[in-house]
Amino acid sequence: MTNKILSDFFYGNIVPNEKQFDRNSEFGKAAAELVKEEEKLRAMLDEETLAILDKMILSQGTLTGMTAEGYFIDGFKTGFQLALAILYEGEKPFLKGVSEGS
Repeated sequence: MTNKILSDFFYGNIVPNEKQFDRNSEFGKAAAELVKEEEKLRAMLDEETLAILDKMILSQGTLTGMTAEGYFIDGFKTGFQLALAILYEGEKPFLKGVSEGS
């Protein structure tokens, strides 16, 4: 199993950001509600305020992406540190000279 996971990772077959969600799930319902409310708001705005809304949505998307990337990297590092701690209980062969908080 480990070799399959590593092989899939190497060939780019592990892509969690492309997973589909169930539209009837809590997440799906919340996403649909957001779309519905945005459509209502857009119908009430003129061209100038629509442009401002579009810029805000784009900026929010950029921040969300940056945040998700940071959490992903942090989670991956934490998971790897946990794996090393389990594999090398009582010793730190790969962490010598590396600060504990890194």
